[in-house]
Amino acid sequence: MMRAIQWMIASLALFLTQSCLAAESIDIVKSEGAVTVSKSAEGKSKSVATRSRLPVVNVLSTGADGRAVVRVGSRGYLVLEKNSKVEMDTSKDHATLFRHLTGMIYYAVNTLNGKDRLLEVKVKTATIGIRGTRFLVTDMPERNVIGMRKGTVSVSSLDEKGFEIHTSTAAEGVAAMKEEAQAAMDKERAAFETYKENVQQDFVEYKRELQLGADRMLSFDGKRADEQPLDDTTKNDLESLESYAGVWINKVKD
Repeated sequence: MMRAIQWMIASLALFLTQSCLAAESIDIVKSEGAVTVSKSAEGKSKSVATRSRLPVVNVLSTGADGRAVVRVGSRGYLVLEKNSKVEMDTSKDHATLFRHLTGMIYYAVNTLNGKDRLLEVKVKTATIGIRGTRFLVTDMPERNVIGMRKGTVSVSSLDEKGFEIHTSTAAEGVAAMKEEAQAAMDKERAAFETYKENVQQDFVEYKRELQLGADRMLSFDGKRADEQPLDDTTKNDLESLESYAGVWINKVKD
């Protein structure tokens, strides 16, 4: 009888341990080329492949020929392009923070409720607060962009002064006036220059936080942040990663 009780206790302990591990794990559901995992950004790495299950507290990286689709528990999916790196951290039993270290990563996150509302992506200049959405973060020497596909994110500056926000509306307005001014008389050209200066001042402001919605993008250049509709490059990047991870992206409930 005593042995039976001890066996039941051991079995229950094993079940609870496995349940906790499952809650704290990620799954590589698709991969190609070099995909590695390490305990820290500078730590020793080891190769992983499709169907690998890993603890959430890890740095996941892709090489020059690598790509990966990663399921993060019930949170959603990450799609890593080549030469990309992300650190996944946990609080209690689920992922609460993704540190986007480099490269291009597509984030597809389920709608979050209750205690699961707190989920963030941290980049070099900002923190992105997520509810339930799909977006792309690109952090490369020549390109630093957040591109929205669906939903809304809250983007908070890490600088106390905030972002220097430039919106495309101002640029579009100036472009339209410029066309008219080119065909106008000298007096009208002078009036246009005054108008351009005023419009640029009206549409440059500092914000600590802003909301970025569907089909919009935010590009960074130091402290400057330009908000505008998705450009062709970002659209192509989104479509490429969505095509690669289509069957899993379609499972996201956002």
